[in-house]
Amino acid sequence: MDLRTLELFVALAESLNYSRTSAAMHVSPSALSRHIQRLEQALGVRLFIRDNRSVELTQQGQQALLTCQALVAGWQQLQQQFGDDSELSGQLRLYCSVTAAHTFMRQFIERFRPLFPRVALIVETGDAALSIDHVLQQRADIAIAPRPDKLPDGLLIHELNTSPLVFIRPRAACEVRLQTLTGELDWAAVPMIVARMGLSRERLFAWFAEHQKQPRVYAEVAGHEAIVAMVALGLGIGLVPEVVLEQSLVNEQIEVFSRPTDIPPYHVSICCLERRLQDPVIAAFWQTMVDPRD
Repeated sequence: MDLRTLELFVALAESLNYSRTSAAMHVSPSALSRHIQRLEQALGVRLFIRDNRSVELTQQGQQALLTCQALVAGWQQLQQQFGDDSELSGQLRLYCSVTAAHTFMRQFIERFRPLFPRVALIVETGDAALSIDHVLQQRADIAIAPRPDKLPDGLLIHELNTSPLVFIRPRAACEVRLQTLTGELDWAAVPMIVARMGLSRERLFAWFAEHQKQPRVYAEVAGHEAIVAMVALGLGIGLVPEVVLEQSLVNEQIEVFSRPTDIPPYHVSICCLERRLQDPVIAAFWQTMVDPRD
């Protein structure tokens, strides 16, 4: 069995998406399917359960993934051992929110690319609340995420920045803004835009419970950027990390009206699975980020 087939299997097993894997690995979907079928025939087991909508690893596929990851990583390490570090090659999958892509991830990429120009960087942006799951499910190698209150086993995390969670409102005159200016805020009356999932949502509703308040949830959205956008339109108020507001293109249409000191701050962190540091590409990026050298 050739190394290319193992690399394609690992890539597909980590992304669980034929189209994304084909594009990232520069191979046609039909060729990718042939490689996977060849590996399944050689092992005598089915590695994936696939239909028109989804791809999942079988139990045998999960077992094979661990071995194949070690084989591919071992080969890459051997290449680096007898080669020059500047020749490091491969691909690195990065996941973060749009805000993190403009701030933290950008500076890491700008530092990493000149050192390792042959490493292909694949950046996916989305809801920060999904960042850690992407790493745990190996859909991403590195992610920028809010540090959870309890770390999952095997997750390596390094804090980048601490940002307070702040309540925001529209800056322009509107009914929502007026509702926040008349003495004590009536939380049951003013519409609120909340995150559909994630740490900020958990802390918001814990804060409401502690203060025995019942919010009027107007909309649930994916990502803090969506909260900021809807608040800018005058549709409600919201709770977001201040760093998101600072980087927003509509920040001039928003203002902070409360900085609750009893809501824990948002610790922006970078994370990966500790065992994935066996991969020299991931290890090189992590080292560049954690202990950058001028």
